Amino acid sequence: MKKIIYFILPLCMGLAACQEEDGLLFNDKARVQLRQDASGTFDDYSYSFIWSPASVTRDIVYLPVRVMGGPADTDRRVTVEQVSEYDITYTKDHWGYVTDSVVTERTDKAVAGKHYVPFDSPEYESLMTIPAGEVLGQIGIILLRDPSLGSKKVRLRVRLKANGDFELGESKYLERTITFSDMLEQPSNWASRYMNSYYGTYSKAKHQLMMQVVGGKVDEEWVNEAYNSVSFRYYWRMKFIEALQDFNNDPKNIAAGLAPMRENADDPNSALVTFPTSM
Repeated sequence: MKKIIYFILPLCMGLAACQEEDGLLFNDKARVQLRQDASGTFDDYSYSFIWSPASVTRDIVYLPVRVMGGPADTDRRVTVEQVSEYDITYTKDHWGYVTDSVVTERTDKAVAGKHYVPFDSPEYESLMTIPAGEVLGQIGIILLRDPSLGSKKVRLRVRLKANGDFELGESKYLERTITFSDMLEQPSNWASRYMNSYYGTYSKAKHQLMMQVVGGKVDEEWVNEAYNSVSFRYYWRMKFIEALQDFNNDPKNIAAGLAPMRENADDPNSALVTFPTSM
């Protein structure tokens, strides 16, 4: 009997620890964590100033957050910090086993004061607040349109910090990366299964074709509309397929070596631009 008791006790303790990490026991105090976007993704958030007039020198990206432990009678402040990201290069032997690894900090890290407003700025007072009575909210990150963004993309890795109002929630929901530039970029919510199923793999060539057909932006807002409407997805997919066929069958494009359209027009070996024909 003792053996059974000793076996069950550690097991129960382990289950309790797992439950706490899964957010099931986070009711001891107020905690905060990031949450998924409306489209259900928690991938890198992609943003580009390219959609804005030249007069726009800054913008705000909002990341949704969730509070555990119930609402409060007063406003509460969320605190964040920037953290570094790292690449890992592995060395393998002839059997394919890893024999060594090198960890290096990424060089495309956003710079405070140049690419975004530092988090200790008073401007964040209202952007980092969870209003009284609320458990769902969002935090705003102020991005700056530095001229360097016209030729390169930078990454801002944001991590929640504990403070006097909040402890931290689940570890897997404490960090998120904002990638941004002043160039055409993949919409951050493209990665949803609806976009991949209806429109296929993203490429800038495909993105440009879609914008020509739509006659305007194909951005996060457009993707959300596709996410919420089956008829919208079907209609535009057929339009894109027709436009791609017209481009590929145009004798001028064929003579110029532009057709069939490829993901990289400068690389004749790059993948062809395609749209799924079923689903």
